Amino acid sequence: MQPKPMSESSQATVAVIGSSSWDEFFVLDRFPRSGASAIVTARAEAGGGTAANVAVALARLGVRPLLVTTVGDDAWGQRLVSELSREQLELHLVPPRAQSSTDRCSILVSPEPERTILWSPGAHLRLGDPLPLERVFQCRVVVIDVEDEDLRQFLLDLPAHVAPRTRLVGPLTHLAMVPSERARRLALQHDVLIGNEDEVCAITGCTSVDAALEALRGWMPLGTTRLVAISRSRDGCILATMSETVRVPAFEVRAIDPTGAGDAFAAGIIYGLLRRLPLSEVGRLGNAMGALATRALGARTALPTRDELEAFLSGVPHVHR
Repeated sequence: MQPKPMSESSQATVAVIGSSSWDEFFVLDRFPRSGASAIVTARAEAGGGTAANVAVALARLGVRPLLVTTVGDDAWGQRLVSELSREQLELHLVPPRAQSSTDRCSILVSPEPERTILWSPGAHLRLGDPLPLERVFQCRVVVIDVEDEDLRQFLLDLPAHVAPRTRLVGPLTHLAMVPSERARRLALQHDVLIGNEDEVCAITGCTSVDAALEALRGWMPLGTTRLVAISRSRDGCILATMSETVRVPAFEVRAIDPTGAGDAFAAGIIYGLLRRLPLSEVGRLGNAMGALATRALGARTALPTRDELEAFLSGVPHVHR
């Protein structure tokens, strides 16, 4: 069974709800083992956050999204807002709660390249915050990437009552940190799930991606999920419906920093669905976005424009497997 195509008109009406963060990067000559040291060879700062990364990636592809997020009342929050305001997106900032600092990450990038994230949680959206719900659910596609489980449940329940045609997309980053039984219940209320192998295994309780896919297929008839997109880094990606599995090989690029590659992959999948492409082409767009995002330090530095993405795809042979 193929997933329902998203309307072309939704290209101007995609809402992304979730986190923004200020990222500080340390490039290391090696990853330090216990008790050892490493040399910092480069350092940089830039905006990040999973939801903000998805929204910016979509904006650069020409899909002007609504980003609903929050930042702290501090210098890092001001920098984030300044960065986001330069992108072609509609930004709705929810006022932070009293004495909330901006969400921050210190990211160690070591050879391979590999990255290690040291997270300092800050302002994030919670149930009870004044969200622009009427505006959000005017959108045909809503990407829910919030940390607060109760807020996610609230947002998942709303469309059945106020916007039954809205398509809900669920990146698995935060769901993978929820106890598996509740994560599974929440996951199956999304029309589309997008994550990596570890995240899919975490929400299913399985130890392999193939077992996780079979588990998800068994649960799909009990919920609304009709498509799962799984990024596998150098092994490409898998897209699966209840009756079909499509495996798409990865693209090779000279990777500098994998930070944000999963968010770029998610944006590529959403973009492909908006264009009503076959699953193999949707996966190809996801893989290309994920690969291109790794070419420079920072989650959003190397995100391509639509023209850059199309040029990259036209220069690479189209191979199925």
